[in-house]
Amino acid sequence: MRDNEKYQSKKYLHFDSRIEYTNVQKYVEDPMKIEKHNFYPLLKYTQSTDKFDVTQISIRDDKLPIKTKPRNIMYACHKDNFIYRYYGELLNEAYSNWAKENDINEESIAYREPKYSKNNIDSAAEVISAIVEHQYCYIIVGDFESYFDSLDHQLLKKRVKIVLNMENLEKDWYRVFRSVTRYSYCEKELINSLFGTDKYLRKKRKFSYFDNTREYREFKKKYKISFNKNNIGIPQGTAISAVLANVYAILFDKEIKSLVKDYNGLYRRYSDDFIIVIPAQGDFGKSEFNELASKINTLAAREKLKIHLTKTHYLLYEQNEIRHLDSNIVCNLDYLGFAFDGENVRMRSKSPCKFYRKANRLIEKAKKVKEKKNLKKLPYRKKIYTLYTDAGTNSTPYGNFITYAIKAQKAFDEISPNTNNLILQQIKNRKTKIEKKLGYRISFKH
Repeated sequence: MRDNEKYQSKKYLHFDSRIEYTNVQKYVEDPMKIEKHNFYPLLKYTQSTDKFDVTQISIRDDKLPIKTKPRNIMYACHKDNFIYRYYGELLNEAYSNWAKENDINEESIAYREPKYSKNNIDSAAEVISAIVEHQYCYIIVGDFESYFDSLDHQLLKKRVKIVLNMENLEKDWYRVFRSVTRYSYCEKELINSLFGTDKYLRKKRKFSYFDNTREYREFKKKYKISFNKNNIGIPQGTAISAVLANVYAILFDKEIKSLVKDYNGLYRRYSDDFIIVIPAQGDFGKSEFNELASKINTLAAREKLKIHLTKTHYLLYEQNEIRHLDSNIVCNLDYLGFAFDGENVRMRSKSPCKFYRKANRLIEKAKKVKEKKNLKKLPYRKKIYTLYTDAGTNSTPYGNFITYAIKAQKAFDEISPNTNNLILQQIKNRKTKIEKKLGYRISFKH
């Protein structure tokens, strides 16, 4: 039985028109159809996000310099997206079963169904709690360099066959696999320069970039479609990409868990980020830790994974402080959106900052519209209250950022009771700040 929420039709423009899953379900779930299916090129754009520069992690208050991180995102047309969604779900089910059977279910966190894995809040609380309980331990916070772009196709295929328990990929699976390894793509910037922005096209009641396949064929003759000719890399953004990234790491996860288990340690991986915690007990000291780190690098290289040297940190937790192992400089442990300084747990500073920044932006927009249209009341009030006040904490399906903070505070208080959890403290004046920006007081009925 398919999850209707996952199979909802998307609103974006692509080479085909928006469709409902019920209209293509028989096609998508028919292996004989898929083994002959021709996938459209993906659309590619660059997404820029502001990230704290963790290479300058030398201060305790987590107010780190911000740098822009570009990421290439590719997304499939509507019909292809349903195919990737369906096969991704099948693969994820098989992966989760394999992970349970091979005792790595708790180690892999990202892109998992709730029934198989903890969420990022619980996982972060669990790791930080383990660090505090050890009192004295070594920590590796690691990062795989260009993870999606560097996945080796031959190794990935072997891992997929292991998880699916297939000697050779069945024809439909091979068709899907090949479409995301030897993928084709077109720059969205080119499409918009030719046809206009998506906003403009929607106003013109256009539901796809082409009205028929003939127009698309003419486009292909005239303009360049790019192909991945390398033996590495999968697109980041398709509905099957995330689970393929997890499947690729199955043997690495299994071996690292076995390795750290010998030292009563803990290992967790969230996509291309991983953390290892080893208690400093008995004869295990800095030299033994360095030897362990060397083994981890060797295992990564064998799996054709490159550990990012500037983003991987070797830390020591001792006497309620986190320090860089080599420089002995006091720092924070930044993990899954939370910052831990050895005593206190907070959300990373950028999280509440982003919350207030987006709230201010929407309120400013509302004020300009009110003035321009000479309105008596501020527009977008419902959206403002839902997203940026406690009135939206129970909104469906996930609530708002305040909901997230409340859940995080509760989870850390339960799972990590020996840390000073200051998550809600970070947004304690939220109502006052929003009211000040609005210019009036707000009240809600409970």
